[in-house]
Amino acid sequence: MRKAVLIAGLMMALSFASAKSYFGVFTGYPEAIGVQYTMDSGMRFSLGLPYAWGFGIAGSADMILGSGPIGMEGMDLGYYYGAGLSAAMYIPSDFEVNGHGLGGVEWMIPNTNFGVFWEAQLGVKYKTWGSPIGPFFGGRLGVNFY
Repeated sequence: MRKAVLIAGLMMALSFASAKSYFGVFTGYPEAIGVQYTMDSGMRFSLGLPYAWGFGIAGSADMILGSGPIGMEGMDLGYYYGAGLSAAMYIPSDFEVNGHGLGGVEWMIPNTNFGVFWEAQLGVKYKTWGSPIGPFFGGRLGVNFY
């Protein structure tokens, strides 16, 4: 019985690994440097180090709602859009959270499993210092590994 459960678990893990899930690395704002994991459902989670005057951590959960090709001859270029939430905590006591829409472009490098992407984010943020509520402008530049 234990062997059957182990084999079933291994097969399930391999099926998830062979789905269209992928991970990436990026720089941007609010995370200065970070990693992201996108599931085949379009749900994306990221974690990184925020721009700050001290130490901190930032993360986001985004849903990629749609994507498609951009018709440029000779280039494997595509677009995507979605929405999400980000939060950043700065030590010792500052906190920021935002809701945002996002749009991006990704270029798949020919004959590789890499894609270079650029993404813009626009939304509303709440923070515990300065003006508490205001516009949020964010973005990312990075590489996805398929």
